[in-house]
Amino acid sequence: MQVTFKRLYHPTLARMSFLSKFLKPMMKTASPKDYQVKQLIKPVGLTDAPKRNVKYSQGNSLKDMFDSQKTNHRVEELSAEFSKSGLYEVQVFQKTKGKMFLAPISYWKDTKALYFPHLVGTSVDGTKDQNVEDLLRGKTSIVRLFSTAAGDKLSGSYFQEATSDNKTTDYLMDADARLGLNNHNVQIIEVNLIENAVKSALVKTLARWTNRIPNWRQPFYFECSRAQWPFHIREELFCNNVFSGYVFLVDQHLKVRWAACGEATPSEKEALWKFAKIL
Repeated sequence: MQVTFKRLYHPTLARMSFLSKFLKPMMKTASPKDYQVKQLIKPVGLTDAPKRNVKYSQGNSLKDMFDSQKTNHRVEELSAEFSKSGLYEVQVFQKTKGKMFLAPISYWKDTKALYFPHLVGTSVDGTKDQNVEDLLRGKTSIVRLFSTAAGDKLSGSYFQEATSDNKTTDYLMDADARLGLNNHNVQIIEVNLIENAVKSALVKTLARWTNRIPNWRQPFYFECSRAQWPFHIREELFCNNVFSGYVFLVDQHLKVRWAACGEATPSEKEALWKFAKIL
């Protein structure tokens, strides 16, 4: 019996090899203290345009399990996800105050820009799921993305524009100003990426009861499951930290032309509204 026990629980070379593969990428990952806020230079997004009913893979298929290259890639991906979750996210957010990166100085050319991913959600005033990209298509869209109260506040800081008469227009509070964006073929889409269905129902109920979201914003305010975008999709958008808030400028063809996160600087706000009205 003792021999059998040892055979069952004695670590084999295969197990040790897998553990080594899993831990190696984790050990390479920088600690929160080493995190550096850098300016975005390369476009963010996906190489393929969003398609109706697409589901982004979150793991290997049975066939892929026999492909060592794909399996190794998945191990590295899981290791990176594990090392960048939980306490790491909290500590990086505290260090950067949500400013995970600096916005690019200029917008990306349409020939270089990448696509905004497929996303399904329900608007606050609706009951049926919608493909968010259907609403984005044909207009220049400023997509506000957040998952927490902190992210909501941070991403909301981009929607105050200084006017020529030294006044400030708030596009989240002023219905007439929001309507005026139609003259530039610009719209604002708000996306609350929610962790689970219970929280989604609670958010929608509270929004209706407290009138926290004005009626004129509700058709453009979506609750979407965060699980639709696996770790590697969020990495492509640089929006993996759940505590921060993000803003994406998406053109008529669903390409991300500019991005920002954290609290808006004066230059970032100026750039956002300048770019939105000339695309």
